[in-house]
Formats: sequence, C-alpha cells, structure tokens
Amino acid sequence: MKRRRTTLLTTAALVAAALVTVPAGPAAADEVEQVKNGTFDDSSAPWWTTSNVTAELSAGQLCADVPGGTANRWDAAVGQNDITLVKGESYRFSFTASGVPEGHAPRALVGLAVEPYDTYFEASPAVSVSGDTYTYTFTSPVDTAQGQVGFQLGGGADPWRFCMDDVSLLGGVPPEVYEPDTGPRVRVNQVAYLPAGPKNATLVTDSTEPMPWQLRNADGRTVARGRSVPRGTDVSSGQNVQSIDFGAYRKRGEGFTLVADGQTSRPFDIGTAAYEGLRADALKYYYTQRSGIEILGSLRPGYARPAGHVDVAPNQGDGNVPCQPGLCDYTLDVTGGWYDAGDHGKYVINGGIATWELLSTYERSLTARTGSPGRLADGTLDIPESGNKVPDILDEARWELEFLLKMQVPAGRPLAGMAHSKIHDEQWTGLPLLPSQDPQKRELHRPTTQATLNLAATAAQAARLYRPYDRAFAAEALKAARTAWKAALAHPDTYPSETDGTGGGA
Repeated sequence: MKRRRTTLLTTAALVAAALVTVPAGPAAADEVEQVKNGTFDDSSAPWWTTSNVTAELSAGQLCADVPGGTANRWDAAVGQNDITLVKGESYRFSFTASGVPEGHAPRALVGLAVEPYDTYFEASPAVSVSGDTYTYTFTSPVDTAQGQVGFQLGGGADPWRFCMDDVSLLGGVPPEVYEPDTGPRVRVNQVAYLPAGPKNATLVTDSTEPMPWQLRNADGRTVARGRSVPRGTDVSSGQNVQSIDFGAYRKRGEGFTLVADGQTSRPFDIGTAAYEGLRADALKYYYTQRSGIEILGSLRPGYARPAGHVDVAPNQGDGNVPCQPGLCDYTLDVTGGWYDAGDHGKYVINGGIATWELLSTYERSLTARTGSPGRLADGTLDIPESGNKVPDILDEARWELEFLLKMQVPAGRPLAGMAHSKIHDEQWTGLPLLPSQDPQKRELHRPTTQATLNLAATAAQAARLYRPYDRAFAAEALKAARTAWKAALAHPDTYPSETDGTGGGA
C-alpha cells in the first residue's frame, strides 16, 4: 500500500512475518490458493491493517472499523503481503464483502507490496449491508514473491464498518475468453458527421458485389440511398469490407441510421453540437492542471483541490527553488504553470508545445477564412479570469507563459538566457497524491537548447497576440524571446540528459 503504517492483527502473525524467507524465484501458480486464511475461521493472521483501523473476527468474517476524515483511500486499509504471482498466469480473485452504512466502494486490489506499489488488478464494488460475492479474473504481468492482496477503505468523511470473508486468489485458472461486442456490421461515426463534411461508413460483409444502402432519419424514413463500393480485405482487421459514401446528404438531424446487407447501424447525428462540446471540454481541461492556484469546484465540479506548491506546509513550494546539486548557485520563483502529469512536474518543452497549440488556435480564429474568434472570447471557458475583457484562451495560455518566462536563467549567470528544461520533485511522487500534500524538495534541472527554443517561440508568438490587451506583458515576452533566441544560438547543442529520469521524465 502507499501508506503502510501496518500492524499485524496478532502477535503470532508478527513473529511469523519476521521469519518469512523469500524464495529465490516465484513458484509456478498451478491452480493453487495464493491467499492464506481467507476464511477467518479462528484467526486473522497473517492479515494486517493500517494503525487507524480496528479489526476483529465476527461471525466467521474479518470486520474492520474504518475511521472517517481520511483523505486518501489507502489511508485506511486491510491486506496480506507475501503473495506470489507468476507472469502470464491467470488468477481468479474473489471475496465476499459488506459495508455498514451502505454506499461505500472499497478498492480491492492485487499489486506489489513494496515500492513502487504497482497495481496489477483493481475493482471498486459498491458493497451492500447484506453483502455480496465478487469474482474477477486477470493475468499477472510480472513474476514476484512480494505481491499483495489489499482492500483500501479510506477517503471517506464518516466512519463505517467493512466485513469480508472467503477471500481467494486462485492461480492457474483458465483466462476469460474475450468476446468483443463489435456491434452491427455497418460501422459508422457514432459521434457525429459534419453537415458539409465527408460521410463515410464501412460495411463488413462476405459479399464481393456492391450492396444497396439506405440512410434513414429518426422517423425511419429513407432520405438517401446508393450502392456500396467493394474494397477487399482490410489489412488491419482481416475482414472483407465495402465502403459507403453518403456525403452528398447535408441536412442536419439526430438519430440517423444506415441500413445495408440486412444490418442497421447504431444511431448517429449529422451536426456540429458534439464537436462544439469537445472543443469546449478540451480547452477547459487546462485550468484543472494549474499549479499555484486553488481549483474551484464551482468552475469544475468534481475537480476541486487546494492550491499546490505555494510554500504552504507540507509543500516546500515553488517560490524559491534551487537547482539540482552542483548545477547552479541561485534559486528561482517558478510558481504557476501547468502540471504535466501525476508526478507534479512542470516541463518547458511539453508546456511550450501546449501553449503554442492554444495560441495558434486563437491566432487561427483571427486570421483563417473559417475562423470564428467569438467562440474563444472572454467568458467562454469558465475560468477565474473570465470577465476581464481578454479572450479566455489567452488568459489560460498566459498562466503557462508566465511560468515559462520564470524558467529562464538570470542575466550574469552561466548560460544566461537559456531555459531550464523542467522542475519537479527530487524523488518520484506517490500516486495518487494531491499537489498540496506533496512534501518533497523541488529542483530545477539543467537548461537545454530545446527548452530555450520552446521559450523563444512561444514568447515571440505571445508578444504579437497579447499586445492589444497588455502592452507591458507583450514587451516582456518579446524581450525574453530575443534573449532566449540569442542564447540558443550561442549554445546549440545543450541536450537533455537521458539519465535525468528520477522524480520526473528524462
């Protein structure tokens, strides 16, 4: 588990755990039970709990009283270590579980009991008061004698009681046969077709002759018809296919179906609504990745969290970050920007690419024949800056741009004008961990030519796009871009280190 403040439930189990000898190599899982004492007939050994969980035997079950007010699921847990897993073997994981009061969904998992605590299978069934039996099958991706069966019970505001019985991890079982539901043999774009755009579908059929097709509206009336075009065997699927082109039909509507060879496709729309939602959702995503600011649930329901890395304990913060040991003798304020991933790292190259995409999207809306700047106007993305008379997409990009400018090596220092490639934790961050709960030291990593060119390009683009809204910021961006460009020319081969992959991506 991620938080293994564990106590064995009996003194005998503690002694037994100390005497365990790990075999030289995992034994083959050959239809044998990997869990010890999963029926709890007269003992709880060798099961453990986190120190805040009180467990007892009750009516032949192991019942755990789980405290409320824990932040993470792994903060309260029950488990068993020293589980042997064999790579490529299939396992049947089963258990009976109940919960009082109803409504809790414990995270049942099979994974690694030691760092990096990889998870090989997990499920979160909603347990009832009366109890149910749950059965799952999975294939182990690794050989290990340090596996774990665990039940993570924390993360809730109120206390509750969890009971389990008949816990089993049976090795050597036949794997489940995967039978995909491929749906009708008339394959269409289930999102939507654009009214003026191409409209193609695929018919999977044994026939090698053209087949008649009909396009039907939501009322079942045929609104277009034609014949398919044989295409032979599709290389990727190995199926004989024919194509259907109904692009000449341009009327909008919902619930269309395509009929051919006795098959009716799944319903689809002809319109733009689905793609409008996709555009908005994609652009609204960036706000949830912001560092250094509280994410408001009123703006992103379900994604609220405190500000991360703002020099508030347990954070060491991004306000005064040193370089990796021996790299430089200064610190930088590198607050803000977007987190790249769950490791809480912030990367100038990745950030530069993402910023360029936003800025270019906005610039295209201004200059392209089909551009529509109103769709990216102020108030369109529901962010804290909405209403400031600046297009929201520029406000969002600026959150990252200001961070990129902060990553520039100060004047008078070696490699002045270059950009540090990244900033992240000294060691890998545990997952999942909120940024506000990260206690690790943060470090600047070596400047690189690639990062510097990303900074130069995005800052130069920002200089022209922000000028109508903030002349001072546009001038600052242009100055930083020119400085970065000159530095990159002076240091054209300062590459990232392939071995700099601890705590963040290399």
